[in-house]
Amino acid sequence: MHTIRDKLIDCQTEHVFELVQKAINQGIDAATIVNDGLTAGIRVLGNRFEKGEAFLPELAVAAETMKQALEILEPHLAKTVDEDALGTVVIGTVQGDIHDIGKSIVATMLTVAGFTVHDLGIDVAPMDFVTKAKEEKANIIAMSALLTTTMERMQETVDLLKKEHLDQQVKVMVGGAPVSQQFADSIGADGYGVDFNQAVKIAKRLTGHSDKTT
Repeated sequence: MHTIRDKLIDCQTEHVFELVQKAINQGIDAATIVNDGLTAGIRVLGNRFEKGEAFLPELAVAAETMKQALEILEPHLAKTVDEDALGTVVIGTVQGDIHDIGKSIVATMLTVAGFTVHDLGIDVAPMDFVTKAKEEKANIIAMSALLTTTMERMQETVDLLKKEHLDQQVKVMVGGAPVSQQFADSIGADGYGVDFNQAVKIAKRLTGHSDKTT
């Protein structure tokens, strides 16, 4: 697992995929591959980024690599469902916005922290957020926007949750370059994260796990 971890840290994407498949073929438990290989690597990079020792492009590549590796592992992970998941998060970039890097990193870090994450991708309509949250019995909807013109989709999603009488069960987190705490408060969001570390802390707080380490 150390090799998978090290290759992920070095952003050697193809090697990560090869090693993950090799581990599966050897009968290694999928959860072990995730926890001791992929998660361990992304945590190292996350810590380096926080200290200014790694850069956003590196973290973005590693996050995308982990996302694709998890897709390879998904059929095997289904056999080992984590009963101790901190909660379920539906995440996406709002409708009209196609920026993906920040959202993908947050999705990856939430997965690493112990959440079950459903990433809807980019250009996600308010109803799609709400519908998926209902399907998955999600605890949190997390929305990202990089364009000021698309931020109003966040308000629409919050309003739709209220209309569906889900606002007490499903918390809302928002983030992105133009988003602020003031804006989050104005639309009735439950949390605002300025970066991925803050997003994880807020998600834990919203699900009653704020006493656990990130």
